[in-house]
Amino acid sequence: MNNTSKFELTVADLEARNIEGACATVESRIEAYRTREPLANPNLIVNENAEAVENVGRRIPEVDEQELTADLLRENLADYGALIVRNMFSNTTTNTLTKAADQVITACDDPSKPPPANTYFNPPTNLSSIMPRADKELGNTRTFHRDSGSAMCVEAPSVAEALLQLYEEKGLKDLLGEYLGEPPCLSVKKWVMRRSKLPVSEAGWHQDGAFMGTNINSINMWLPLNRCGGETGSPGMDVVPRRLNKIVSADGAQFNWSVSSTQVTDTFADNQPLMPVFNAGDAFFFDHFFLHRTQFRTDFTKIRFAVETWFFGASSFPKNQIPLAW
Repeated sequence: MNNTSKFELTVADLEARNIEGACATVESRIEAYRTREPLANPNLIVNENAEAVENVGRRIPEVDEQELTADLLRENLADYGALIVRNMFSNTTTNTLTKAADQVITACDDPSKPPPANTYFNPPTNLSSIMPRADKELGNTRTFHRDSGSAMCVEAPSVAEALLQLYEEKGLKDLLGEYLGEPPCLSVKKWVMRRSKLPVSEAGWHQDGAFMGTNINSINMWLPLNRCGGETGSPGMDVVPRRLNKIVSADGAQFNWSVSSTQVTDTFADNQPLMPVFNAGDAFFFDHFFLHRTQFRTDFTKIRFAVETWFFGASSFPKNQIPLAW
């Protein structure tokens, strides 16, 4: 990336932000998509009807931040389904985000005792009305996140706005816009801070397109805030290193959006899962067809913090995930 910005996110900068102003801005970002509908027939980056991509090797490619371009991202996702970008964010930034994730998730832990508005908790007033089933939908979404050790970034607009500034300073808004072929937007439901729970429960293999839909253009940036994966003692991800352009069958799986471990083993005999090691500040990019799960082992001893941000094309987004403007 041709990025000359030296911007780093610090706790002092984060906590100096105007809480009410950030909340008003996030509310307006949500309103920008209230009545907006995606194109019925967008120009898709990955077409479900395309020929299956030939197996190009059992690995996830890695590059350094300085090497990252939209073309490189496009090439590696087309061949392998994912790309790891090393050293994307500094230790100062990841330490700040670790504190933020911890505070935001803790603030969302007990819905019966919401804290006063602050840097780490100040939900937009239009969150409920933007959901398809209003309070019921919002409550179910928050319960899902609490149970899985996560919280929506928009629960803390100061943090959300700081993240958007960080991403823009890193050149990601332009780069991802070039990849998507149009300006990017984000998602209320799919922009989350994560704090793993121990012991780690066995999570289902899945492709996010199974519940977001496939008539979209997407790119996810999963940002680990501490060293994790492999044999580090902190859960990373189990991944199938393969470019997929269809949703894999849910036969034998626990949920209709997941894939059974047996099917992963049988279907991808030539591409058995990997468990990459991630360092704090690396960025892991993949799209809605990538098959993965939270790394599962019974002997994890360290919590993993992460930020997950799904980006979509401004006209090719999943309406059910509640888009918001960037």
